[in-house]
Amino acid sequence: MDIKTGNGTFSFRCLSAGYFVGKAGWVYPRDHAGSFKLIYMLHGELNIQEGLSPFHLQPGDLLLLSSALPRFGMAPTDKKVSFYWTEFELSDPDALGLQVSCKVSTENRQISNLFGHLLLMKESYPEDAVNFAALLLMSETAAVQRNAAVRCPRVLQNITEWIRKNINTPLTAAEVGEHFSYNADYLTSLFKEYFGIGLKEYINDLKLKKAEEYLKTTDCPIKEIAAMLGFASANQFIKYFSYHRGISPQRYRQRYYNQKM
Repeated sequence: MDIKTGNGTFSFRCLSAGYFVGKAGWVYPRDHAGSFKLIYMLHGELNIQEGLSPFHLQPGDLLLLSSALPRFGMAPTDKKVSFYWTEFELSDPDALGLQVSCKVSTENRQISNLFGHLLLMKESYPEDAVNFAALLLMSETAAVQRNAAVRCPRVLQNITEWIRKNINTPLTAAEVGEHFSYNADYLTSLFKEYFGIGLKEYINDLKLKKAEEYLKTTDCPIKEIAAMLGFASANQFIKYFSYHRGISPQRYRQRYYNQKM
């Protein structure tokens, strides 16, 4: 379904949703993505890796997985686990204020209630009604993510803002640490605590999102985009993008335009 907002139009569709229970020894299966996935942990602990980023989930954790990166379980569960989940297509996560590849901890009961409502709607309601129920869940997820960002230490807010302003340079975790006079390993532990991913993964994710934005919204040549993002050459950018997204920049741009037609 297409949703019109003051900032434009985006498309959204709920593909599936459920409540999962796994016994001790269960391993999250390998998943080649293709759609976004939201997981809300209820019981037990679960270890998932998305691309190069590991996530350790405990009760109350809410994880939004990218549509572009493969996912797999890192280890068997020690005990019984249960969680809500939903998969969906979304043309522009920013339109809803969603942070992709993001884990937050929340005691917000509304998330659980909205998941329950979504599962009830999927039983016998039309597709549009299910999509609206899922959209309410996504809006609440975005609010939870924003609240978690507000609670993070001031130093992390300053660092993330600085990274955003300098994402067009060849940033490294060591350079960020040096600029703010912190050990890079210490910053990585802080980022994992508050954002669910390390400092290096955060930089990579932000740079890749900026690359996707340029590929979708401009007709700039790949060489020019590479320069705008601080890469030494187009080949270096192509290898970087292809490694992290599993598709070349050229094919990513073509696929986006084909979907719009």
